[in-house]
Amino acid sequence: MNYLREHWQRYVFFGLVLAAVFIWASVFALEAKDGRLTLFVFDVGQGDALFIDAGNGNQVLIDGGPDDAVLAKIGGVMPFWDRTIELVVLTHPHADHLDGLIPVLERYDIGMVVESGVNHSIPEYDTWHELVRERGVPLHIAKAGERIRVSPDAVFEVLAPLHDFVGTSLAVHDAMVVLRLTDRNARALLTGDAEDDVEREMLGSGAAVRADLLKVGHHGSKTSTTDALLGAVHPAVAVISVGAKNRYGHPYQLVLDRLSRAGVRVLRTDRDGDIVFVSNGTAFVPVHDK
Repeated sequence: MNYLREHWQRYVFFGLVLAAVFIWASVFALEAKDGRLTLFVFDVGQGDALFIDAGNGNQVLIDGGPDDAVLAKIGGVMPFWDRTIELVVLTHPHADHLDGLIPVLERYDIGMVVESGVNHSIPEYDTWHELVRERGVPLHIAKAGERIRVSPDAVFEVLAPLHDFVGTSLAVHDAMVVLRLTDRNARALLTGDAEDDVEREMLGSGAAVRADLLKVGHHGSKTSTTDALLGAVHPAVAVISVGAKNRYGHPYQLVLDRLSRAGVRVLRTDRDGDIVFVSNGTAFVPVHDK
């Protein structure tokens, strides 16, 4: 007993060391995962925020939703010591896609920003560009036909915009950045708020749009997700990022009916919360289906 009293501090110290080793081993085991690409569709209310973990340490954020709720979402899927997001894409400068990106720029080191360069007169867009300049983040203007590789197997193909919108003040939705994410034979079409005119342009350009996963355009608005697009994409699963009981009536029943007729399974953030897909190299599979 005297021996234990004399050496209790040493036992406590070694106990703490062992506990720390165990905790960090668990953390690194979670970080290692299995190298598969994971796509998160965050539930951020009426807005869009998609996060891609390429499985090799590279991470991509596409839009940030309407407020700083995206920070907690990112914090829940990124290791706490990782403060770098390699690529941030702003599909278009509307508040429900843009505003959450501002606190992300303030708190994370961003490798590159991609956008269309279209003009839009809201203060948040000015703040966004000021932060990009102040933090020295490379800014790239997206052009159809470009490819951005995020891992040996995974690449983003830029399908839109098909025109140069830099400095123009045309309809913001016409300047949409539309991406197709390909991981070997698994493909996801990420449409932002693209409407039927952009869909027609993409299809008319001969762009490869086939995908097993479709991120439904404009939160399920009736001006998006045409029968022509669905026929060309032929998705097995569609995901709708939408706020519960939103004032716009999204998703429209018309769009849900189109998806149903096409035999597409529909997942929705207003009902399903955060939705997670893992690529198995053949398809993007909802995590709860694995």
